[in-house]
Amino acid sequence: MQRVFLLFLAAALTCCAPGRFTTSTLRPAALTAHRTVAILPFDVEQNRIQLSDIRFPGADTTLTAQQRIRQEWTAKQQWEGRHVAYRLQELFYDQLQAQKPTRGYTVQFQEVRETNRLLQQAGITYENLPDKSLEEVRQALGVDAILSGETLLFQPLPNGVGLAARILLNEPLLGNQSIIPASEATTSLTLYDCRENQLAWRLDFQRTGNNALKPERLAENLVRAALPNFPYSRK
Repeated sequence: MQRVFLLFLAAALTCCAPGRFTTSTLRPAALTAHRTVAILPFDVEQNRIQLSDIRFPGADTTLTAQQRIRQEWTAKQQWEGRHVAYRLQELFYDQLQAQKPTRGYTVQFQEVRETNRLLQQAGITYENLPDKSLEEVRQALGVDAILSGETLLFQPLPNGVGLAARILLNEPLLGNQSIIPASEATTSLTLYDCRENQLAWRLDFQRTGNNALKPERLAENLVRAALPNFPYSRK
């Protein structure tokens, strides 16, 4: 019975708290003129501690060994972040279709595969994309607007370890009254008008809980938060 209770608590602690978000429409006139929109790979930064990252350092406790372990962890975070970036790009596109309003959209979203093919053809990679100007990306994709996302995934403790830590610290097992920070996904979606090279719309989104870090859940939540004030939802 105690084991079942602990499993229930673990599930409760990993659930997502309600998300917080704000939207801003900056250039409504420009948005109404758009007909084609491309979704870029997200810019993802990870700061996550997972069970696979916790290991015995061995006999070598020198500064060099510690730096090597840190470098390996950083490289892993970057590699996983790149994978998540393309997953979020694809999943966001899929969720736009899955949650399409009854009257549809006023624009055509370029298929992700075509977007990435055109970027590759122009020599634009995930690594050098932040250094490219909006005009360079527009010329490569041939669209009226570009939607991009910046995401930070923060996880201070591996799944399940947070529950054990609360027990050891004699903290309340439910609720947010803890000295241990919660896992959190923070995303900013930005929509740029290619004709005037200016920001036209923005969504800032934040949600806590381990489930919020899953790309599938994050993409679904982002589209759900965006749609009520999405400039391309047909009225």
